[in-house]
Amino acid sequence: MGSSTRGVVTAAVAAVLALSAMWHWPLLVVAALATLLVAGGWPRLAGLPVTTGPGVVIAATGLAALAVVAVTGSVDGVAVVLGLAVAGSFVQEMLRRDGRPRLVESVAGTVTGCVVAGSAAMWPALGDTSPAAAVVVTAAAALAAGAACTALPLRARLVPGLATVVAGGAGLLAGVLLPAVGPLVGAATGLVAGVLTSAVHLVLGRFPASSRPLPALAAAALPPMLAGAPTFMLGSVLLA
Repeated sequence: MGSSTRGVVTAAVAAVLALSAMWHWPLLVVAALATLLVAGGWPRLAGLPVTTGPGVVIAATGLAALAVVAVTGSVDGVAVVLGLAVAGSFVQEMLRRDGRPRLVESVAGTVTGCVVAGSAAMWPALGDTSPAAAVVVTAAAALAAGAACTALPLRARLVPGLATVVAGGAGLLAGVLLPAVGPLVGAATGLVAGVLTSAVHLVLGRFPASSRPLPALAAAALPPMLAGAPTFMLGSVLLA
């Protein structure tokens, strides 16, 4: 799977996020499916020495974080889940019976995947109000616009700047069209989404496994998942 295809998939995931934001529970389902996708592909994408154990820990972390948000309506418990995920990363290494080569790399990669999975829970954590849905739609629209730029057949050096500018413009436009967000927050959200999308596109595109189907799908799902955390922070300021 090439970089253009990954960009298209990222834009599609962002569009689904925007659509599901109209209803709260579908947003939880979409975040859960994206978590499982990343859990299945991240260990292979990062080239970890083992894949099953880290994948299980990452999936459990993401689903537990989503469950905490769904039950409590708060992100306070997500920090506890991430703390347990770090412990779980060490436990799964202890269960290895292959001599534990590249131990530090395996633990670091697993913890990184858990952080990504935990970030996905920030999307539904904004709540089910109309202003919260407007924030999600704004961020998702900016992600889709930035990801679409990474799918264009342009020189690699032009992609980051173009993706950032286009995503910022998409966020600004969404902010103007959605009074609950406003142009300032919309533009800021768009710029964050553009920087995140272009950075992930450039970095993960250099991984040898990024052309294989499952790791490539995980790489494509990473920008929308990672954007959950900054979107939640900007949305919390707006909705406070």
